[in-house]
Amino acid sequence: MTLLSVQNLSIALPAGADRSHAVSNVNFDIEENQIVCLVGESGSGKSMIAHAILGLLPPGIAVDGGALMFGATDLAHLTPAERRNVRGDKISMIFQEPLTALNPLKRVGEQVAEAIRTHQGAMPAREVTAKVVELFQQVGLPDPERLRLSYPFQLSGGQRQRVMIAMALCNNPKLLIADEPTTALDVTTQRQILDLIKGLQKTHNMGVLFITHDIGVVADIADKVVVLQKGDIVESGSADAVLMQPEKAYTRMLLDAVPGKGAFRQAGEPRPPVLEVRGLQKKFVTRQGLFAKPRETVAARDVSCQLAPGDTLAVVGESGSGKSTLARILLRLVEPDAGEILWHGKSVRQMKGRELRDFRRRAQIVFQDPYSSLDPRLKVGESIIRGPIAFGVGRVEAKKLAEKWLERVGLGPQAFDRFPHEFSGGQRQRICIARALTLRPEILIADEAVSALDVSIQAQVLDLLNDLKTEMGLAMIFITHDLRVAREIADRVLVMRKGEIEEERPTEELFENPRSDYTKRLLEAVPGRAFFAARAAPA
Repeated sequence: MTLLSVQNLSIALPAGADRSHAVSNVNFDIEENQIVCLVGESGSGKSMIAHAILGLLPPGIAVDGGALMFGATDLAHLTPAERRNVRGDKISMIFQEPLTALNPLKRVGEQVAEAIRTHQGAMPAREVTAKVVELFQQVGLPDPERLRLSYPFQLSGGQRQRVMIAMALCNNPKLLIADEPTTALDVTTQRQILDLIKGLQKTHNMGVLFITHDIGVVADIADKVVVLQKGDIVESGSADAVLMQPEKAYTRMLLDAVPGKGAFRQAGEPRPPVLEVRGLQKKFVTRQGLFAKPRETVAARDVSCQLAPGDTLAVVGESGSGKSTLARILLRLVEPDAGEILWHGKSVRQMKGRELRDFRRRAQIVFQDPYSSLDPRLKVGESIIRGPIAFGVGRVEAKKLAEKWLERVGLGPQAFDRFPHEFSGGQRQRICIARALTLRPEILIADEAVSALDVSIQAQVLDLLNDLKTEMGLAMIFITHDLRVAREIADRVLVMRKGEIEEERPTEELFENPRSDYTKRLLEAVPGRAFFAARAAPA
């Protein structure tokens, strides 16, 4: 039975946009107990279709052709009151970033309870609470009675996403829309969420519209695939047909862009380290209230590693494993409790004044979110030249440096006078890389620098970093939760768990013969692993 039929859907964009329509003449159906994946790069129109289904399109953007038939009802032409009755009841949605979708001032249990009361009318408080606890148990949240009293900021990313799934399921919807629900999650949490959605879909006999740019995720869960490019359907069909025998070059490009399928990088000859870490220790102590027992979190316990010129060390692990804390400790943005950091044999912890400034010039970092890393009020050229100017380079020379590096990262000098919001996510990340490299660093730390990018943009940024590393002899620490990315770029991989090193080995050795059970679980959780292994196998 067809739940939703998208018929010749067109969504008009405002005047001045890069094209006239977000999507044009889009057609596909979603059946009961079927998962349909909408796949494509950012800007392809995937989320616009989801928002049109629920009547959540922003002002100035509207459906101007076609129909969205949910049974006998055209969702494109409902009144606001009729839409409210559909949203959260017959059709529910899981958003990409649960922290922005949840009210930070309300306990998560109250928010799920509110969704229940909105569509099921007045119910005794005890029944609503029991329903919330039952939902939290269904989605695998630990200690639901206690956790329902927590605020969103007190939960991990995976726990917040599970709360969003519980809220989406609270009224037994017929159709569930999941908009990039696992993009920024670590691989084990991602695997849990994917398994959860697939299991609940079968239990509740739901149709699911799953939006993603990750072909690995598609391979794991899709029954049907619809590939979008710039608002047009490139191809569609069963998952097996589209993924195993793609007809269009664009679909093949998306498949080829998934990282971690090429030959392993081979480590070079041993060289004296440019950076050496010995026995780092870091513990954070927090209090939940005046009389509450302090909570201790170990971010680093006896962490030791080395980094030589031209080497890339990938640091992998789940959220909370201590990866980002390690990066901040190395740059003296966070002070360790104990241990030593040596740069060319000199203690970084003992550095002060000019010596510390020189180290920070030679060790640069690229953060996960390029938009929050750039001042939205400054043109990107101004953001780039401030670093060299701070270290004594004249403004004219600094501008030449900025234009040179903008050219080198593929944007060109014309980008100098534009603001961050005028660029895509991948372009903003290239700007952040250019800003870091204008100071000619010896060490580059990339902290989840590609985790939120499309696979095609991700591939371009990884290729860029590899080229620059070879050209400049950069030593690079690449922090990631995605082992596919680590396989693509790293000479060696260091696996962290709860602040401790599980194992550190050359990339090929670690992937071919992992020693730690934890590493094995991380590898097994990689999305699409079985599919890509089958696709690579000789016929």
